[in-house]
Amino acid sequence: MTRVPTYATYMNMVNQATNLRSKLDLYSFQASTGLKSPTYSGYGMSAYNIVSLEASLNITENFMNTNDILNVELEVMNTSTSSIQDLINDFKSQLLNFSGMDLDNINPDITGGEITFTSGNPSDYVGKTLTINGTEYTFVDDDPQYAGVEHPINLQTVIDDAGNHTAEENAAAVLDAMKTQMEADGTWSADFSIDTEKNKFEFPLYTINGTSTLLNTDSVEMGEPHTMSSEQYQTMQQLQQSAFTTMAAIVDSLNTFANGKYLFGGGVSTQAPVDFPFQTLEEFQAYYNGASITYPSNAAAQLSSWNVDGSQTGSITLERDDALSDRATITANGGSFLTTKITAGAEATGDLSFDASDNTIKATQYGAFNNLSAGDTLVIGGTDAGNNAKAYVIKSVSADGKTITVEDTNGGIAEDMEIANGGDLTFSSSFPVGTVVNMDGFGSNISPQVQVTGISDDGTQLYVTVDTSRFPANGEAQTFAADGNWSMTSESYYQGGNLSSEHRISENQSITMDITAADPAFEKIFRALGEIAQGNLTTSLDPTMDIDGTIDFDNTASRVEDALNLISEALFNGGKSTSASNGDLYTIQAKIDSHMVILNQTAENQTLVKNNLENSITSLKSVDKDEAALQAVLASYNLQASYAVMQMAMSTTILDYL
Repeated sequence: MTRVPTYATYMNMVNQATNLRSKLDLYSFQASTGLKSPTYSGYGMSAYNIVSLEASLNITENFMNTNDILNVELEVMNTSTSSIQDLINDFKSQLLNFSGMDLDNINPDITGGEITFTSGNPSDYVGKTLTINGTEYTFVDDDPQYAGVEHPINLQTVIDDAGNHTAEENAAAVLDAMKTQMEADGTWSADFSIDTEKNKFEFPLYTINGTSTLLNTDSVEMGEPHTMSSEQYQTMQQLQQSAFTTMAAIVDSLNTFANGKYLFGGGVSTQAPVDFPFQTLEEFQAYYNGASITYPSNAAAQLSSWNVDGSQTGSITLERDDALSDRATITANGGSFLTTKITAGAEATGDLSFDASDNTIKATQYGAFNNLSAGDTLVIGGTDAGNNAKAYVIKSVSADGKTITVEDTNGGIAEDMEIANGGDLTFSSSFPVGTVVNMDGFGSNISPQVQVTGISDDGTQLYVTVDTSRFPANGEAQTFAADGNWSMTSESYYQGGNLSSEHRISENQSITMDITAADPAFEKIFRALGEIAQGNLTTSLDPTMDIDGTIDFDNTASRVEDALNLISEALFNGGKSTSASNGDLYTIQAKIDSHMVILNQTAENQTLVKNNLENSITSLKSVDKDEAALQAVLASYNLQASYAVMQMAMSTTILDYL
């Protein structure tokens, strides 16, 4: 007999239907997804293990994603350095072919290998000099001022006898006196000849070099100048153009941009690391003319950035050193060209010792000289320094930063000395020797660039080479006020930073990225290419200028040799500079390859770990879909039956009951 349902029985049937509906939903979810539950609560005691495993999986996947980005950067850097290596190897081959030419005969020579003595008055030659193969001969008479002159050509007998001979005979006698002295000195050779009929002295090219005031007179006439053959000229032009285009191509490789940053910028992501403002070889040679302005010959000069104005120097005075020389002096009248780098003291340097025999300065504090580098100009000040208070060029700084070795220029270390706690010494720096300084705001009559050759011991005078046609002459010094709109600047080709970044590629491994466009390997390459691409590869200087070493007959050969040495060191220095980071391309590429190998190995390991974690999670979370589908069908039947019973019970009325 059917009973009239009560509220309690109704709620009981509703709950049973709801439970059956929940089971149907769960089994349907399991059948469609293969997972036990849509929420962690449905996994029971396995929930904690699942959460832990998923956390490990997320960490692994994050490492894999960031490593993929890092791998892209390394691949791009590897492509760039490989391209640079190919470019420099190609240029090296060209340079080796060029060096196989007779470079001693490639430099044009204004003397043409002959000098004709045109004056018949022997006195016209007295006091004049002629430098032959580095030996300076002086034409003299019996005047006491010439006593003690080395390599004199005494013309007194010729002068005394001049009235008895023709002008042509007198000139020939002067030539004979020169030959006699050269034979006495042992410098006469079969390469020289004298034609007494034409009063002509003939010699191999490039033997008349150095100070030769004889060439500036009306008493001699020089021969037709030697010029390069068209083949030599074409070969040289091709080499220099190749050097320039190789340099520009390497700039492009180092200015590579990927993943939103410049990869060789040392942490500076928004600015191209290499500044190369030249579009053509002609522009490059107009700046680096190879005579008064040569391409920087050391890393310190090439990577220096300085800015000096009147606030630091006071007014400055510009003046050439003499009438013919391209040497000049820039004087600071109310300051100096120095920037203090280190102030000695117990904490900064500790005790200091100077060693004149080794040209070293030693501190007792580790890292005392870490902010100084090889090639820097160093000026030591302070009364306690005594005779050692002067200017130096740093040769090297020890790895522990405690020892400076200086070049044996300017006399080197003057005397041995021990100074407790550094005394009152200061260590200052300035434009390194070889730095090209831009002269801004001085007007069009001043050389737009000068090149530093040295600095005075007190730092108030900067010694430079200049364009002689655009600089105040000797005796006509020009002063510029301190508050004038002028400045003297030098710019490093490298515009990036020096930040090295550590990338963690797993919980226990990391990779350090410390390769920048300023690394010694790249700096040497730029220096080698600039050495060849600059102007005056074959000397164009006028040997009649009264300058020591006017004609450098080894100019071309020296530059080619220097460039080849730099390229060899940049490609593989064989451990010669072990203290220098990234000293050659071999080291850089080995480092990149090593990073890529580690990344690949890590990626393989992380892939295995990821697969294992996913399998473990899946085993804890998954169910048999076929079984879940069967259970869902049964749950559906039960739910339908439940709804049917509920409907029947709820439709029973009191009338039906009665």
